[in-house]
Amino acid sequence: MPLLNEVARQRAIIYRWFSQLLFQELSDEGLLRLRDKENLALLNALKLIPELSLLVTHFQRRLRAMLKREECRLELAADFGSLFLLPAPTGVSPYAGHYPHTTSPEERQTLRQKLVEHRLAPQNNEAVDHIAIQLALMTALIEEGVEREQQDLFLNRHLLSWLPLCTKRCYQRDRFGFYAAAMGLLTGFVQQDAEWLIACRLATNPALSGQS
Repeated sequence: MPLLNEVARQRAIIYRWFSQLLFQELSDEGLLRLRDKENLALLNALKLIPELSLLVTHFQRRLRAMLKREECRLELAADFGSLFLLPAPTGVSPYAGHYPHTTSPEERQTLRQKLVEHRLAPQNNEAVDHIAIQLALMTALIEEGVEREQQDLFLNRHLLSWLPLCTKRCYQRDRFGFYAAAMGLLTGFVQQDAEWLIACRLATNPALSGQS
């Protein structure tokens, strides 16, 4: 049990890190956090997952290149704005509802109720299906020990249903490539996390393997 608790803690840290990275333009403080030892340790831990190694390496390269820019915070803010705040075809929407095969209006209402329950309801009329808000909710579900089956359901319904397409568009439209690399790493991590959740369920209930 202590091992599972530590895994849950690390998963929550990673989801929170991505949520903060993608919520808005990074502040000076946020930029400093990208340089610190904790951030380096997090990326090195992700790099130990074979399926994520190349994605982490690519992100680290774009991170180093970004930090070398003369006005890195201002230039990164411009990158964020041109990618996530401008309409298509120039920008890329960070909202699930702008993609096909995503959740219904009823499910988005359920999502809003969950956000209220976890005190994560967005302010200033922000839509509940923003990527950063969904990642923050996933963080809360992990920290509160919600059943892994429900976590897996959330990942597949609210994230994996649209993240791959969003990431593909980021690679096509992010000229500098920092946020595209971040989205690529996020998508890879969520896919691996979903597979891990399934493996945990099968390990605790082998009878489920015959149903897959």
